[in-house]
Amino acid sequence: MIIIRMSGGLGNQMFQYALYLKLVSLGREVCFDDTTEYTTVTDDGRVRERRPKMLGVFGIDVPRARQEDLIRMTDSDMRLASRIRRKITGRRSKLLHDHDFHFDPAFLRVEDGYFAGCFQSPLYFAGVEEKVRRAFTFPENILEGQEHAQDVRGKILEASGVSASIHLRFGDYLDNQKLYGGICTDAYYDAAVRYLTERCKGIRFFVFSNDETRAREWIGRRENPGVFTYASVSDEDHGYIDLYLMSLCRHHIIANSSFSWWGAYVARQAAAPDDSQYGAHHASAVDTKGITIAPSLWVNTEDGSGLYKSDIYTDDMVRIRPDGVIAKGEGAVQPLVSVIVAAYNVERYLSAALESVLAQTYRNLEILTVDDGSTDKTPDICDAYARKDSRIRVIHKENGGLSDARNAALQIASGDYIAYLDGDDRMQPCMIEAMVRACLLTDAPVAAVKYRAVREGAAKTPPDTACTGQPAEPDQAAPGARRPENPGSAAAVPDLREAKILTQDEALDNWIRNGLHGNERKYILYNSVWSKLFRKDVAECVLFPKGENSEDIPYTTRTLLKADKVVLIPQPYYLYLQGRSGSIMNEKTGERRLGDELRHWQEQILLLTEAGKQKAAAGAKACLHLRYMQYDLEFRGSMETALYSGKIEQWMRRNRKEILADARRADCVGKRERLRLQLFLFSPSLYEKVLNFYGKAAAKRRGRTEAQNGRI
Repeated sequence: MIIIRMSGGLGNQMFQYALYLKLVSLGREVCFDDTTEYTTVTDDGRVRERRPKMLGVFGIDVPRARQEDLIRMTDSDMRLASRIRRKITGRRSKLLHDHDFHFDPAFLRVEDGYFAGCFQSPLYFAGVEEKVRRAFTFPENILEGQEHAQDVRGKILEASGVSASIHLRFGDYLDNQKLYGGICTDAYYDAAVRYLTERCKGIRFFVFSNDETRAREWIGRRENPGVFTYASVSDEDHGYIDLYLMSLCRHHIIANSSFSWWGAYVARQAAAPDDSQYGAHHASAVDTKGITIAPSLWVNTEDGSGLYKSDIYTDDMVRIRPDGVIAKGEGAVQPLVSVIVAAYNVERYLSAALESVLAQTYRNLEILTVDDGSTDKTPDICDAYARKDSRIRVIHKENGGLSDARNAALQIASGDYIAYLDGDDRMQPCMIEAMVRACLLTDAPVAAVKYRAVREGAAKTPPDTACTGQPAEPDQAAPGARRPENPGSAAAVPDLREAKILTQDEALDNWIRNGLHGNERKYILYNSVWSKLFRKDVAECVLFPKGENSEDIPYTTRTLLKADKVVLIPQPYYLYLQGRSGSIMNEKTGERRLGDELRHWQEQILLLTEAGKQKAAAGAKACLHLRYMQYDLEFRGSMETALYSGKIEQWMRRNRKEILADARRADCVGKRERLRLQLFLFSPSLYEKVLNFYGKAAAKRRGRTEAQNGRI
């Protein structure tokens, strides 16, 4: 048995009932708990309704859970034996909470559970959409005795195919600005109105709001207030009347509200009793699909998971940012991306690298391929691909190193965004689209992805599953399974459902700890520029230090200091070739680590200090010492690099007090890292032995766990 706990207003109740219809179609026994959130018992024992249950307006009478089933599902039996058992073993509740605006297919697989949440995603009722639309059909006499509502209805029907609802939500949204504010701005509404005005000649707008005074003031501030009609006629307890009137409109500008979401959704099946009431525009109205415009993000989140909470959108919604930029849908900006491909003696790999760029699902590209004075067939391959695709431009130059090659391309790049690819690596098909779309939806000037290391000679790595674009049916998907952002699309599409938005300070804190031992996190900013997309304004005037290795460190520092936020996509969309002979990453490791890399880490600290980022600078300094320990272990393993290990240990012993003081001052260095530093400074050999011991113990534990899982 499944029990759904009813909660919220009409919009939320409709989402919960839509889930009910889906579960019933899957053969589940389902009923509702419509008392916990809606009724209370007064001191004199009477039951009082706290807020209205409004599904009855559609003629829906939900099946109600029995009290004994509620007690069983929530393990709330108050008899003495049950209370003692709970004290000993804990509660055995079957309560399952959904994640707001995030579809989890696991709920469609549960056989016995108590569901709490709003389940605000059309994916929860995929496959039964027509049943949902029929269930939410308004009765013909819904406006009986409502003269003002009937008058508004007549105006909407007269406008017919050029009618558009606008939902302005105040009240509770003003009380919770942190979560909902700053999303449906004046710029958002102005851009949405302009979008519909340009596409629908003679458009009429009908404004719905829970605050008439503010709504009328808003109308008065518009450029052409005569095309707007204030249309709300009911209070919250009778909100279904406004929902009905919304549903009569052809087009919709919704707020980040489940109420107006349903107004737009049920509009596709709402109709007047006869054609004559639609006026002259009726034919075009029924032939033309309505346009629904929604804000680019639904909620603000402290943890930056705004893109994660995006499953409430239908795929055909136009999404507009708070600054009025169209981020998704017809008319969305399609910025030019300059992809800079530096190539030096990579004849064996360059074709695969360029093919991966040409295979990108995002097509508006300028591909700047730099032949850095190669002595093999690299120049010929570059020229051949330029003849193959007009988007490719080739720069032939004398050998000057990776930094010089990238700088040469930056001088002529005309893209709105800059991306990088090394000539021996590859991109997954939707890497550029993922980063561009994430930037457009969030207005972040920098996007970053993760990478997957591939070995030379290994079988060709298949595209990441997130790029396949063909999700499993919701009721067939495994619990926790991911699906592409655009369900049902045949083309490869990026998965942005776990993208995270970081403020500048959060991005700097994340970045300075990248690559450290024990810091293999899901969300991580690498040094590498090839894992990122940079908006031109943050990359402008930032060049790579010529003739030096580890050049990405100062470049990344300077760009992040110009970016107010960064969006991270934890998908391995970049394929990094590891272990290639001739790669600068594999040559003279000790000199590179203690030469250019050390100097650039120190430059990072200086740049952060000069920018007033004292906390980040302190963290970067402490993290540099932790990197020294890692380098020491790396160098100890080879006679060729043992000399560098000795240099590190000598320097760290000489600066022992300063190193420990730096670790204490840095917020990003925890107690465990400080203990590791102390042990290393006492004896690097003992530190290595302890680390190896714990590494082997952890490997054994993993082996036992895997064996047990295999037996299960």
